[in-house]
Amino acid sequence: MKHLLISSLSTLLFTVGADVLPLPSMAQFANVKQHLNSLTTTRVVFARGKSSTTIENAENNIYILRAKAGQTLTLKVNSLGARASVTLYGVNGKPLSPVFAGAGGEGKSLSLHLAKTGDYYIVGGSGPTNHLYNFTIFIK
Repeated sequence: MKHLLISSLSTLLFTVGADVLPLPSMAQFANVKQHLNSLTTTRVVFARGKSSTTIENAENNIYILRAKAGQTLTLKVNSLGARASVTLYGVNGKPLSPVFAGAGGEGKSLSLHLAKTGDYYIVGGSGPTNHLYNFTIFIK
């Protein structure tokens, strides 16, 4: 009985705390490079002869894309779960795009002429309830 009471109180505090305390979104980092060793990363590689790729049914991840100065990078958000988000970060680790989040981010895109050669980062967050997201990356 004592364990049941403690368990019930812990669950209640966790539930109330989760609603009261804001949870940081993965897609809102001030500098994404500080999180590279603590989160799952995936190197983006285009198929031979292709200049685009689509990331589908994804969850929390940092995607790393090597690109060259002078290229144009386009990020198109195809679909987002209610609490999913996608953000593009530059070579310096700082945000280059707004946070595309939830239904308001679906179908939106951003094209940037790249000033620097190096790794660019796309952070996809599935939110606290693990909503999936899909996006396409184009390089010209």
